[in-house]
Amino acid sequence: MNLLRVLMPLCLVAAAGAAQADPVTVQSCGSSYTYETPPKRAITLNQQATEVMLALGLQDAMVGTAYLDDEIPDQWRDAFDSVPVLAEKYPAAEIVLTQEPDFLFAGFASAFSEDNLGSVQKWHDLGVGTYLVDASCRSAHPQDVPLTIAPILRDIEVIGDIFGVQDRADALIAETRARIEAVQNNPAGGGRSAFIYDSGTDTPFSIGCCGGPALVAKTAGLTSISADVEGAWVDLAWERVVEADPDVILLIEAGWSSAQEKREYLENDPVLSQLTAVQNGRFVVVPFSETLLGMRFADGVENLNAQLAALR
Repeated sequence: MNLLRVLMPLCLVAAAGAAQADPVTVQSCGSSYTYETPPKRAITLNQQATEVMLALGLQDAMVGTAYLDDEIPDQWRDAFDSVPVLAEKYPAAEIVLTQEPDFLFAGFASAFSEDNLGSVQKWHDLGVGTYLVDASCRSAHPQDVPLTIAPILRDIEVIGDIFGVQDRADALIAETRARIEAVQNNPAGGGRSAFIYDSGTDTPFSIGCCGGPALVAKTAGLTSISADVEGAWVDLAWERVVEADPDVILLIEAGWSSAQEKREYLENDPVLSQLTAVQNGRFVVVPFSETLLGMRFADGVENLNAQLAALR
């Protein structure tokens, strides 16, 4: 890659700076990188990562962002609008290099695949630090082990350490934990079964035992009809949904499949329209970004809990 060779010295210069008293070494999904000074030219590669930075007030240290799944919440909109959007999805490595970054923060491991930006080690060799959202690291969180809220809190702590804003991170950790625990202590979905519907008509795309959406449902007290299926996301059979006849249907609002489209499909299908939840209008809606283990997870569990309480 010619541009890579041309811009390599620029990246090394961007990553260099006056040494700080306490360098920060960060472990991230099997890789390690030491930050001598807080990054000043960060790029976020997924919405999860972007919102952690914005929640910590670090937009002035960002020179780019990419790959939104849905709308940025109002409380961060002005800060987000101050950061250049480099691509609708993952930017090409050449585009990233032109920004002379010193830190790349990804929400999904796919960001560092060879089809996208290339390996973490490649960027470290250029003097560019990297961090992957903890919940997205398969080696740390296997697909057959249910997630907890610990990865969210770790992400906030690590980014706070890297950027030298530990006080902000501590406050955000305390607030996030308190909000989630408040729902855990008073779940409105206790005793109710639920079908979580992401997309698909011929075959419904739903959740398994162990991802962020499963934790959202569990935190609010719901029992997923596919909680015994390994994985974060799974294909189900409509026969399984009909047999389970869930008390509640949780519709995931996403750009690729709106909640309204899914509701209309269920209501108009001659078999699915007879489900108890459809007959009684027991639908709840959660945006996709609120099902991920990121800054909006607390919004997701509060949102879901409030809707479930209103169904009584």
